[in-house]
Amino acid sequence: MGELIHVSNVGEFDEATQPIYGALAKHQRDEAWAGQEMVAGLQTWAARFIVEFKLDIGDIALSIDQLPSGRYGHFRRGHNGFGLRGEIAINSRYLSGQRQVWEVLGTLLHELLHAWQEVYGTPGKRNHHNAEFQAKARELGLNIDRRGITGYAANSPFKELLRKCGVGVPDHEFVAPVARPRGDSKMKKWSCGCTTARVAIADFRARCLKCGSEFKRDGSPASEVCEGMPQENSHAASSLERTVKGTS
Repeated sequence: MGELIHVSNVGEFDEATQPIYGALAKHQRDEAWAGQEMVAGLQTWAARFIVEFKLDIGDIALSIDQLPSGRYGHFRRGHNGFGLRGEIAINSRYLSGQRQVWEVLGTLLHELLHAWQEVYGTPGKRNHHNAEFQAKARELGLNIDRRGITGYAANSPFKELLRKCGVGVPDHEFVAPVARPRGDSKMKKWSCGCTTARVAIADFRARCLKCGSEFKRDGSPASEVCEGMPQENSHAASSLERTVKGTS
């Protein structure tokens, strides 16, 4: 998707960071690797969000990585294992066509707001999405619940900026899904009535030592719907998939 990987005004990102962070960003753009174009595009948008929304945050270490399937991205408080502050990672599991460009950029802005709160606010425990965080997000059009699941207002500064830059976004309100993404885990839920277990064996034969009942697979049509992918994952973006070759 050209809107995401097009690189322009990347210098804005370097100017907003200390030398080590600028050097890391330059390495990510210059190194020949699978995520080169994607990270370059995310850097451009990170710089744009910081400037346009006056977030005034400096040290950001931006990456794409294979995170747990229940996350679209994360922000790490404090320092990471390389001694860098402001680590933001976008989950590569969902960069192969499962989500549209505007949704990926919404995740990026969500994580940048964690970085903003780290500098100017009072973060909740374990990156909890507290009232302060939710209020800041609403100013920009992101409706984030306490679990961190994100919906989008019908009209907002976030959508206006994307439209100005040529990125298509829905006109209607996008309600936060009721569940996190399920991912591609082979673990399935089995229950005996008093205990629930998750196993990756297709033909699981076991009896509970507590109640004596045999474990049965939880898989009725109703439960499959409840555990399905959230609404925002239902719109495939084949054009994005074509631009992220090698990213899984």
